[in-house]
Amino acid sequence: MKPAICLSLFVASASPSFADQSLGVSSIHLTDETQNRPLALTVWYPGYGGTQENVGANAVFTGVIAGRDASLTEERLPVVLLSHGGLRSAEDSGAWLTAALARAGYLAVEINAPRPGMAINAVAEIWHRPNDVSRALDAILSDPDWSEHIDQDHISVVGFALGATAALALGGGEFELQTFVQPCNGTAGGPDCAWYQAQNVGLGSVDRDELAEPRRDSRISSIVAISPEYLDVFSGGLSSIDIPTMFVALGRDNTAHTSPQPNSFSQAMFPDATMADGFQICTPAGPAILADGGGDPALCGLSSEARQRMHRAIVDEIVIFLGEKSRK
Repeated sequence: MKPAICLSLFVASASPSFADQSLGVSSIHLTDETQNRPLALTVWYPGYGGTQENVGANAVFTGVIAGRDASLTEERLPVVLLSHGGLRSAEDSGAWLTAALARAGYLAVEINAPRPGMAINAVAEIWHRPNDVSRALDAILSDPDWSEHIDQDHISVVGFALGATAALALGGGEFELQTFVQPCNGTAGGPDCAWYQAQNVGLGSVDRDELAEPRRDSRISSIVAISPEYLDVFSGGLSSIDIPTMFVALGRDNTAHTSPQPNSFSQAMFPDATMADGFQICTPAGPAILADGGGDPALCGLSSEARQRMHRAIVDEIVIFLGEKSRK
């Protein structure tokens, strides 16, 4: 369903001025018969009314309360497209971030793709993810119910983990095949190497033509990459990226701290964070559920309060960066 139009007038700006406004949320479902890759888009925006719903909640993670199909302002809003998490992240795992961006005056879209059940299918995710973002942007710009509320001069992509890799590709970063196939060789180990190796899958099985295809989307005006995976896979040290870019590094050992980057890139460092801080706040039962299922309770962090503080700090840096770029 699509949101109704709210006749109330307010000023749309890329600042935290909407912190006290209600949140609206709507869903868009995209089909792709050629690739058999349906996408579920969760659209967050400053809104009023709607049926209250806890979005992104499950047994392990809390969600975010928002008004389903709430009324949407008539103002044009800057857009943020979010590609969140690694290969097996749950749907709406970035709800904490998209909701916060909506409170800050953005129309924020989280892009959820089917999780690859088998490692052989997951190898293609490195080039599927940027395609997913461009497809999502195509969909909202071609839909008049959404496009009339979009400031098309201010469209950004925020990515976390593999989603951050996609963001860099959309900004003009180009993949180097020989570097990509290295992480699962020897003892180096990429983020999902154990999973690939358990199923006897090598990264060399990637479609080489697809990996080499440029993914730059000229409609995107800035990008934020939060702890990107495969950062060393980009050829030319990311010098082909020609739009405002910010790296957000979670943790002291994050590669964004040490990998060479163009001087024009902004950076936000959070040495006391971990990669787990990119996920939702856990439920009280979350750590035990993870432990019982063979997962890592450390995904829940030290406390819900500590994660909430980290989320606020991350959002503040992103909103400041996006706001500065929108004024230039």
